[in-house]
Amino acid sequence: MNDPKIPPTRFCDLVMKGGVTSGVVYPLAAAKLSEAFIFKNIGGTSAGAIAAAATAVAESTRAKGGFERLKALTGLLTETAPGGGQSNLFAFFQPQPETRRLYRMCVAGLGGGAAAFLGVSKQIAVSYWFPLVAGAAPGLFFLICAWQRSAGGFLAFCCIVGGLLLLAGAAVGIAWAILRDVADRVQGNFYGMCTGMTADFFDVKSNPPKGKSKPLTYWLTEYFNSYWGRGPSDIPLTFGDLWGTRDPGEPRAVNLEMMTTCLTHGRPYRLPFREDDDVRENSSFYFRQEDFERLFPKSVVDWMAGHPRAISSDDAEREKILGERGFLPLPEPADLPLVVAVRMSLSFPVLLSAVPLYAINWIRDPDGKNPERCWFSDGGVCSNFPIHFFDSPLPRWPTLSINLVEEPEGTPAADLLTPDMPKTNGGGVLESWNLFEVVEVFDPATRTISTRPKSGFGKMAAFGGAFIDTMQNWTDNVQSRLPGYRDRIAAVGLTPDEGGLNLNMPVQRINDLSQRGEAVGEEFIRRFGFPAAEPKMNWSNHRWLRMRTCLASMEEFLAAIDRTCANPQAGDEAYEAWIAATPPAKAPGYEWVGANQRDVALRVLRSLRGTAADAAASPIRLDEKAPHPKPELRPRPRV
Repeated sequence: MNDPKIPPTRFCDLVMKGGVTSGVVYPLAAAKLSEAFIFKNIGGTSAGAIAAAATAVAESTRAKGGFERLKALTGLLTETAPGGGQSNLFAFFQPQPETRRLYRMCVAGLGGGAAAFLGVSKQIAVSYWFPLVAGAAPGLFFLICAWQRSAGGFLAFCCIVGGLLLLAGAAVGIAWAILRDVADRVQGNFYGMCTGMTADFFDVKSNPPKGKSKPLTYWLTEYFNSYWGRGPSDIPLTFGDLWGTRDPGEPRAVNLEMMTTCLTHGRPYRLPFREDDDVRENSSFYFRQEDFERLFPKSVVDWMAGHPRAISSDDAEREKILGERGFLPLPEPADLPLVVAVRMSLSFPVLLSAVPLYAINWIRDPDGKNPERCWFSDGGVCSNFPIHFFDSPLPRWPTLSINLVEEPEGTPAADLLTPDMPKTNGGGVLESWNLFEVVEVFDPATRTISTRPKSGFGKMAAFGGAFIDTMQNWTDNVQSRLPGYRDRIAAVGLTPDEGGLNLNMPVQRINDLSQRGEAVGEEFIRRFGFPAAEPKMNWSNHRWLRMRTCLASMEEFLAAIDRTCANPQAGDEAYEAWIAATPPAKAPGYEWVGANQRDVALRVLRSLRGTAADAAASPIRLDEKAPHPKPELRPRPRV
């Protein structure tokens, strides 16, 4: 096994799944892994983005005790927040005044059961008393009149009618008020109950308010800065600080990436935005200072406003007009503060506000002078577990991934301490199951899992949830079954009252989740450390099966190219002859740079066909006894 006292020399990548408060699993996992590996690429989504950023910052300050600081993160999260009996983790989520009553009602319902019902009822009575009384007033008035003017059986009938009218009116009044809060106040708060910031912490300089809990975005800014010896109001830590260069194309000391979702464009984006000769994403977006002042501390907003990306001379006049209207260019990718990217990835719908940026809709605005708002929400909407991050056809080092999976209600914490990983190359290939019609319950006495059916309403709600879950996770679920993926994924089990939206988890439960994270790190080291303690499911085995999978997929890919080139449709010229006969400047589109580029393309195509012919001529196929299911090679967007 690896000696934690000896600095590691081998690299690994790490990808972490989203899950709001489930992210408490990750700090000790990363800290344990740091004993055997140097992190080269780190990625995540939502809460996984927070952990990814914290791990990247710890790696960048490894020599100064960065991972010792990361180990202490769980203790910081479980500490009692100033001014209340809740943990810091719970206190990070602070609603705005206009959404406070709705937030308190939602929090009271966490956990389900009779306690949640009573909690929600109490919050409704306290926070929504006026619409409750106003809605019940007609029924109450009817009852009073009936009591004064009726008697006997008719009085009893009137009491029943009045009681039903009172209850129905109260329900309508409360429902109307809640819907108004959602339609007006949540929407007006950037489609969320919490922006992640509060006015008290916007401009604190070096004196944050005493006795008040820190909101999420302020704490993230302070926490990331602390690794580099900066105060919460100093310049924020940026991606360039981690990279050790300002050039996105240069090798990076520590590479950090995360996923966000642009609801306006209906697609995911990787952060920081790409900006290279192939894709110009970063230069497409602008922000407004007044928007960001609601989401980030003043130091972050000032940095963003003071470090706009470089503007070409062709766009100078248009950019000047946009600037006068309050649309500011985003910084270059190297100058983007970590906290901005993390917050854009962690925008859990309705709980945390979406982040607005602006871009030109060139179809509706050919002059490019009227940017339209683009809403960025949680990265997990499209890819909650981006295990494709950092992959290459043949790996130089392992890309390790931590998944979060639901386990039956009542499963003891001790049973969940060991992460679930395949024990053979055939393990992990079976389909995952979402039994949404029933509740799975673990019986510690018999060590068995039983099920109980949900109510009709519960089944309908779960059916809708299964739809959303499938749309959100189908790509991740399919990829997780592939060879070369499934053997490097550690699944951490969570019961329904752990992680996720359970903001008010007790300290012991948070500590239990952290210990499971440490166990993940230990298991990864056992399997992928050098030398590995695991005799079979180790780094050598992973490299070999990735090589076998790659060659088998390439065989199929090259055969498809050769088949197309050899059999053009009637009237079409064969690709090789077409390339050879077409002068570089006479191509139908995307002309060759010159004759040399055309000749190289022709040689490459012929070489690929030659390789395909060699494989086809052999009686042995490369996919025979190769790992299954075999992935397919095909063009896909780079996200």
